[in-house]
Amino acid sequence: MSWTEATIVRVIEETPLDRTLFLAVPPGRLPPTCVPGQHVVLRHPVERPPRDWYFSLSGMPAADGVMRVTVRRRGDEAHAIYDAPQGTGVLVSPPSGAFHIGSEPGEELVLCGAGSGVAPFRTYLDHRRQEARNEPVRLLHSAREPEELTFHAELSAWAADDETFEYVPRVTGHAAGWTGLRGRFDAPALAAAITAPARTRVFACGPRPYVESALAAAAACGVPPHRLLREG
Repeated sequence: MSWTEATIVRVIEETPLDRTLFLAVPPGRLPPTCVPGQHVVLRHPVERPPRDWYFSLSGMPAADGVMRVTVRRRGDEAHAIYDAPQGTGVLVSPPSGAFHIGSEPGEELVLCGAGSGVAPFRTYLDHRRQEARNEPVRLLHSAREPEELTFHAELSAWAADDETFEYVPRVTGHAAGWTGLRGRFDAPALAAAITAPARTRVFACGPRPYVESALAAAAACGVPPHRLLREG
């Protein structure tokens, strides 16, 4: 694997569990092309033995050589990366992976993300906005608690500004102040988002049980198997 030295130049607290790290790499070290949905691999220099951490990009690489990843704390995992402050040097691989989010003319997209699994979808949606594209897109976003809906405010604002993009958040926990939808995205819930199964492409990203459940529900709604796509 090819490695490039990068520096964490900015850290944003997205939720109590998630942080977005902005990684600056030297000029000319970014690949000429990158596709929404791809990931990078990070190594922290203090970890011995070295460990590879895979994170989806949560935004397209910028022209100035800055990439962004959104990291979720999970127990004892990824602490070295999650806790790294601004100014930390890390090793990063070029963006790669076959999880390419997009559509063909006449298709509709349904994006199913759980928690920080929404990161690659943010990349796609941001890229879509920059290119002023208007294919119909629905993002179904699930989290245990409202404060764990990564990018919730930003995605809500994008949806309010774009009639071709629908953002549908759901909470599976019991937060008293949440007035939106509750429960998991089962087949009845997906049926409202999948209006034309034969020309809908469904992408799912998040914990494996969530991905399996979401794609099974989409299949029950009539989406053909070759139109059911998952990360990894």
